[in-house]
Formats: sequence, C-alpha cells, structure tokens
Amino acid sequence: MAPAFRARPAPAVGTAAHAAGAPHLTSPARRPSPSRPSSFASVACAALPRLLLALCAAAALPAAHAQDSGSDASVDATEPIDSKEPVPLWEVGLVGIAARQSPYPGADKDIGRVRVLPYALYRGSFVRVDGGGVGLRALKTPRFEWDASGSAAFGSPSNRVPARHDMPSIGTLVEIGPALKINLGDLVGEHRDPRATRLELPLRAVFDVNDGFAHKGWTFEPWLAHTAWTGRTGALVLGGGVLFGDRTLNHLYYGVDAPYATSDRPAYQARAGLVATRVSASYRQRVAPSVRLVWFASAETVRGAANEASPLVRSRQDFGFGVSVVWGIWHSAEEGTR
Repeated sequence: MAPAFRARPAPAVGTAAHAAGAPHLTSPARRPSPSRPSSFASVACAALPRLLLALCAAAALPAAHAQDSGSDASVDATEPIDSKEPVPLWEVGLVGIAARQSPYPGADKDIGRVRVLPYALYRGSFVRVDGGGVGLRALKTPRFEWDASGSAAFGSPSNRVPARHDMPSIGTLVEIGPALKINLGDLVGEHRDPRATRLELPLRAVFDVNDGFAHKGWTFEPWLAHTAWTGRTGALVLGGGVLFGDRTLNHLYYGVDAPYATSDRPAYQARAGLVATRVSASYRQRVAPSVRLVWFASAETVRGAANEASPLVRSRQDFGFGVSVVWGIWHSAEEGTR
C-alpha cells in the first residue's frame, strides 16, 4: 500500500457523533434531547487530538527530509542560516525535498523521495508552529528550553522493500511530546551563541497518519547538534545521537507476526530498546533573500541494537543524502522569537 499524505477519516469521531444523535444537514428539525447533554463536547473532545496531530503533520513534514525511520534528527530546512539572524513572526511558502535513504534502520534497500509541500511558520514566544510541528514553549532561558512539539516522517510501502514483501506498510508517522533542550554553545566557545551547540532530549508518542492516527508507540532520541562553521550565506551543522523505541514501535519496524512468516523470514517478536545510532551533517545555504538550500547526509548503524537479530534487519549500517529547497513566499514584517 503506497503511503498517502492525507489522514483517513477519523472513524471514532463519526461514530461518536452518530451514536449521540448529532443533527444531520438534511434533517433541520432534529434537535438534541434536552434531557441529555449536547453531543458537541464529546465530538470536539474526540476530534481535538486528531486535529492537533494533523496540524503537527502539516507543520513538521518539511523538516522530515524523508526520514522514514521516524527521526526528526535531520536539520530543519526552514531554520535561518545564522543563529543571530532575525526571523519573521510568520512565514508561508513551499519546500521541495529530494532524498535517498533507508526506509528504516537495518533495511538493505534505499528508497528515493521527491516531495513538494507547503509550509507555514509562526514563531511566537509561547505558541510555535515551525519545522518541529505545532507546540508550546513552556520554558526559555539562555541555558534551558522546554517545549511540547511534534515531528513527522514519511512512510515506506512494503512493495518497495524486499524484506517486508507482503507485510503491512509503514505509514507516515507523526510524533508529539515534550522535549528538553540544553544550550551549550557558550561552553564550547566564550563568544559563541549558546544555541550553536545544543543537546535535545525529546520523548514523543508516535501516531500513524495512514491508520487513522493510531498510536504506534514511543520514542526517546537524545541528540547533540553543533554548528561547526557559519559564513555570510552558509552554515555547517554536525550532529549525532541514539534512538530508542518501546516494544510497540520496535515491533512496527522489526516484528514479524505468524501470518507473515516465511522460510527466510521467521516469526519474530521485537523488544524495546536501542533502535539505531546516528550521525549527520548538513549545509544550509541562502541563494536568494527568500530561497534557502539545505544539503544533508546521514549514517546510522543497528550494531548493538535491541533487535539486531530480527529477520527484517538485512544491513548493519545505512547511509542517506538529499537536498531541501525552501521558498519563503510571504512573511511578516514583525520579528518573531527564536
């Protein structure tokens, strides 16, 4: 099943509305019973989580860089070049992504991706809509930042991955949860921006867009990013980290249920633990006032991972590369918060 960049209708919402007797457009005379509470609250409560997740997906996909493994470790293409560069309060535009990467850590076949997506940013001091998704910044000091935000990763159809032939596809995944960010740049160099070196500690719940936003587990990915060089129109960023998943998420990648077992793909129950160790490099380049390029490359290994013995692991290391083109078409004159 090829991945689709749209959420399926949320059946729980429709079912709740129908069961509660929500009015129908063709029956204007029908009204909720005064003896029962209105169904609007129950419908809204059921719809709100899916709406927030959909907003996270729309905001975070430009930052995904076709990272099918579920990581948001690659550099956000919508970030400015210089850490001291003023940023507009809001920005709307298009981002194009071309990449070739592994569909999941341990796969022995790379998948090429080409996507053009709209993006919208809002950089408020508390409410944020940026490459990390839709979030709230609860704490911001020169040393520490804490927020709740999301990220996204493109899916991978099983018919393009030989090891997963006839198995369920991995859908487009959206992650949302809190993240603690520790700014360390001034410890590396006395006159450096503290944000130039940052340790991020995100804990996020994972949802599958192609499966009605069904919950698919949890991730924890400590990540250290360091701006190694900054010029007038470019910046080089290096990073590295480790990705951990709970049993549910790891089974999505590495588990083989009995109906899908074959002679060369025995049944396998995945364990919680380390998924992969990763490093990346990216070069941000401004080619025009409203156009930016991000060239990126990454490498990861599953050596020592919790599910290295899975029959779906066919390679111990993976490499990926690609480029993002960001065109900021409209933006505000008012300055936003970094």
